[in-house]
Amino acid sequence: MAGEGKPQLHEVYAALSVLYDTQNRDKLGVEKASTYLSHIQQSVWAWELADTLLIQNKGKENNNFAATMLRNKIQKEFRELPENSHASLRDSLLKHLDLYREGDAVLVTKLSLAVADLALQMVSWKNVVNDLVARFSQDSKSWTVLLECLTVLPEEVGSRYLKLGAARREEVTTQLQACSATVFSFLEFVSANSASLPNPDFTHNHVFRCWGSWLVLGEFDARAVAQGKILPKIFEIVTVNTPCHTCYDSACDAVCSATYAMEDLHVNRELALQIVPRLAALQPTLVNAINTDNLDVVNSITRIVTEAGESLISPLTKTPGKDLGDLSVVSTILAAIQFPDYSVAESSFSFWFQLAENIYRAPDMEIVETYKPVFIQLLNTLVKLCELYDEFEESSFDDEDFLDFRDKCSDLFKDIVYIVGIRPVLELLLAGVEQTPPDQWQRLESMLFCSSCVIKILSRADSDIVMRYLKAALGIPTTANQNLRVMSVKVLGECAEWVTIEQQVLNHVLQKLLQELRDKKLASHCIKTLEKLCQMGGEVLQSHLELLIQIIEQAEEVPHSTFTAFIECVAGICSYQPLALQSPHLMRIANRSLLSLAKNPADPVKDIDNISSIFRGYKGEVAPTDESPLQAVFVATWPHLSVALLSCANSVNNIERVCRCIRYGLRSVGKKTPQILEPLAEKLIQLYNIKPHSCVLYLSSVIVDEFSSDVRLEEGLLGLFSAMGPKTFEILSAPHGLERNPDTVDDFYRLCSRYIQHVGSRVVCSPIMIHLVDIATNCLSLQHKDAQCSAIKFMDILMQRANNEKCPHSLGQIKRKGQDMVNSIVLGVSGGLPPSLLTDLCILLHDLLAALGEEARAWLRLALGTIPLGAYVTQKQVEELYHNVTASTTLPRDTVRYCKEFNQCFS
Repeated sequence: MAGEGKPQLHEVYAALSVLYDTQNRDKLGVEKASTYLSHIQQSVWAWELADTLLIQNKGKENNNFAATMLRNKIQKEFRELPENSHASLRDSLLKHLDLYREGDAVLVTKLSLAVADLALQMVSWKNVVNDLVARFSQDSKSWTVLLECLTVLPEEVGSRYLKLGAARREEVTTQLQACSATVFSFLEFVSANSASLPNPDFTHNHVFRCWGSWLVLGEFDARAVAQGKILPKIFEIVTVNTPCHTCYDSACDAVCSATYAMEDLHVNRELALQIVPRLAALQPTLVNAINTDNLDVVNSITRIVTEAGESLISPLTKTPGKDLGDLSVVSTILAAIQFPDYSVAESSFSFWFQLAENIYRAPDMEIVETYKPVFIQLLNTLVKLCELYDEFEESSFDDEDFLDFRDKCSDLFKDIVYIVGIRPVLELLLAGVEQTPPDQWQRLESMLFCSSCVIKILSRADSDIVMRYLKAALGIPTTANQNLRVMSVKVLGECAEWVTIEQQVLNHVLQKLLQELRDKKLASHCIKTLEKLCQMGGEVLQSHLELLIQIIEQAEEVPHSTFTAFIECVAGICSYQPLALQSPHLMRIANRSLLSLAKNPADPVKDIDNISSIFRGYKGEVAPTDESPLQAVFVATWPHLSVALLSCANSVNNIERVCRCIRYGLRSVGKKTPQILEPLAEKLIQLYNIKPHSCVLYLSSVIVDEFSSDVRLEEGLLGLFSAMGPKTFEILSAPHGLERNPDTVDDFYRLCSRYIQHVGSRVVCSPIMIHLVDIATNCLSLQHKDAQCSAIKFMDILMQRANNEKCPHSLGQIKRKGQDMVNSIVLGVSGGLPPSLLTDLCILLHDLLAALGEEARAWLRLALGTIPLGAYVTQKQVEELYHNVTASTTLPRDTVRYCKEFNQCFS
């Protein structure tokens, strides 16, 4: 459809017609049209084309497409335009706004965003606000356009899609803040004269949005805003009207912006003094909304008072009940969360977390005592809200949103405990537990849940309370509601520290868990509790090892991850047995999986996971002269692993799990099984040539770690490296090979580092080293933390070898690519990489400067000279960076700090 060069206008209209034709949807035609238009948007012709489409005004869809294209070009590719064309682009945009001022609101917004993004990047446009007000304020028909431009302008200042740079962002923020009086004066004027307009509510909607946007920008005259007519008007709408009112949402948003702005109480105290009394007046509206089950109003008011509470945290915790510390805000939030919908309470959690943190830090115990009743009321409310719904009486509860709410409650309970005290909280809950019969299962389950969240905080001195909880949990009959029984089992797990102290109590708990294990729906919960008991009291539970192994042998319908975690814990308990008994027990744990592997070799991964857990869980220490208790398990498993290496080759997930099992096995028994190295290496080479999975490289690095100390195996290890190197170079040298294979980069350079550390001279002197260093240099600019880190570590090890062992080959490789390395580092620091990827890169720069002195400084000087000046940084800033990082007293952490500060100029 599209040819080379400038696109033809009739072709563009034809493509838009196909794209927006809802009657005759030709999938292939739409796809072609979309591809064609996407290509145009990325071309330099998009600027002229968008302007032409807007001038010709041939339909809503065409205009919106043009406005979107123009805004995207300004936002992302503004530097395509020469500076002398900026003014004409601005004038054209303003003409389009004039043309469409009474048209489609979406189109006006898109054009306003385009104007805002242009204004923020166009350095020569100094008086943006005054120019817009002068052009559009004279005619009331243009007020909507002006209000929209003034609304999005401060919002776009904070947009990270615009690469303004820290200096320009600060400059335009200061320029806008200097015009705030003009804006607020205009808003008051429009609000006062809105009654004469065709649609006053529509105008007020824009006024409120704009008012809130400029409050968030900051640096305004708080007294003028507080004494203006807009603030009372907004609260009137929020207090008196309902969400069906046209301006209700924008009024609520404006109040939230005002409460956010008053956070700086030293500057905006007068605004706060006007807002706080009006917040108290919202409580009757809130109570009425709760009584009439009006969730929209409850949510709106909760959001307002919660954000106000967060802004008033300082006076609320320093002078509660006085001046701006008026507790009516807190009481309104407490009233709001009485609403039976848990989402309302959840929206207030940020406030409660901040309040608890500040009270806990308060040195005055009187303040703590003031808030104790508040947090006790909060606790009682949350206990009620945490009750499961009636419809889940006969089935397992699986509402993910509600379970997420309960998880957040568990964090809040811990904060409540720090204010009220752990013993008073648990005694309060315990009284409810002991007084509530099992048939009131929702309430009982909720109180047990709340208790389980904090019971571990108790000290050993409070074991009397724990024993009462254990008695309550053990007393839940097997005929009770399933959800209640699940929670009773979880409580037993949370009390694991106390259970494993008392042998008699442990016996009762194990008996209870065995009873509940018979119910397949509770099996996974029982296994998780047993896992906690094993983790907490492995030595105590070794007397019950036979029982635990029988559970492994007989367990059914337990989630795989839960079962493997349990196996890992039981394997850990075997470590406490006499050495002679450990191997038989570990083999019994493995037998179930080994038998399954023999019967079903086509689907081995779950059984292999189980055996991995045995290797991972065993904690015993074995003398170098003794055989590892895991030797028999590894030897018995190896034939199955050998088969699985090839049978699972087509599945990345499965082969990773097979390699992981071998890895854990080698770590456990490694040096004592040298006979396995040759067949394992052959299998890995065969697998890597069929399917070059990165996990094979990772496993190879473990092999080098484990066997490199045996000089007899050195040739075999080098053969493994030589066999995998060419295939890896082929993958990474392909177009976009590094970006598409970051895991391969990570694991390959981990392997290379191990070889240099353990058999260094043979690798460093080989011809392959040139390719290794070349690719590692290219990896420095990768936007993948692990891959980049492995390549950097490889370079560091090479430099250490050059410095410490005076290796000329290592030094020669570093010097050969030194300029390219520093170029990549400077490119990353100057906006090419996000701050999260700069730390290791900057440390590498420090190491290069320390190791190579004047030569590295010359590389840095050349690299810094490639940074374009003016748009983001000045020559002075570049010079400061150079002098800071090359100073003899600069530490690695200083280099990181200097570079990250420099990087902020490009954000």
